[in-house]
Amino acid sequence: MKKLFLFFLSICVICNAQVFSEDFNSGSTLPAGWAADNPDTSYNWGVGTQNGFASFPSGAAFFDDDAAGPTSINTNARLISPVINLTGVSAPKLSFKYANKTYDLDSILKVEAFNGTVWVQIFMSSGDKGVWDIDFNTFSYVVTTYEIAADIDLTPYANANFQLRFVYDDAGDYSYGIVVDDLLITSGGTLGTSEISVAGKVKVYPNPVKDNVFITSDHQNKIGKVSIIDMSGKTIKTFDKKLESYDLSDLPRGTYIMTINEDKDAIKKKIIKE
Repeated sequence: MKKLFLFFLSICVICNAQVFSEDFNSGSTLPAGWAADNPDTSYNWGVGTQNGFASFPSGAAFFDDDAAGPTSINTNARLISPVINLTGVSAPKLSFKYANKTYDLDSILKVEAFNGTVWVQIFMSSGDKGVWDIDFNTFSYVVTTYEIAADIDLTPYANANFQLRFVYDDAGDYSYGIVVDDLLITSGGTLGTSEISVAGKVKVYPNPVKDNVFITSDHQNKIGKVSIIDMSGKTIKTFDKKLESYDLSDLPRGTYIMTINEDKDAIKKKIIKE
């Protein structure tokens, strides 16, 4: 899991300045600053590329209601973001991907924003969401297509102590569970469905990385210039063209942003250097 710290970047993704992002791609523990809270049972949110009933195209956050067991009712399981200072951020927008697999009743995903005083619900979805296939080798589900929640306006809730929380409610049912991935907060414009889809199609691995990192894309677009940016926003390494692999062995250990230019799209991925 990426060790995520608060950062603000002045570099734009097309017309959008990226304020905060999380793709849950670098491990099996919650990223730094994230927390999970479930007042109903001891079972809680996890992260990784698979859980007890499904696997995912890349790392994701999930609540595995199936693993919690048939007697475990979870109506208020919360995944809570770090504090994100939105003071002075122009027109902040939230986008993320999600998928929900139900059993009998329509379990619910709610997203709430902390406005500096109280939590306010800004999104809700219930029932089966996303496309789930069966892996006949493991007889478990595979998420092949996510639903996308794009351009949720955060302006009414912006404050210095802003937070998000994703709340899973199994509706009193022994259900399968919810998956959340590729969270983005941008400013200065809107992040369309096509843009978040492009970001989700570009893969960077391994992450964490020791020496060389690889980039793959499901699109026909041509990958060009690749830049490495530290957490202060300084560009510290640039590759001017697509390479078979990218040598990061000379970087100090820490968290970085990799900016990948793919034709007209500029995609950012957080990486951990070991």
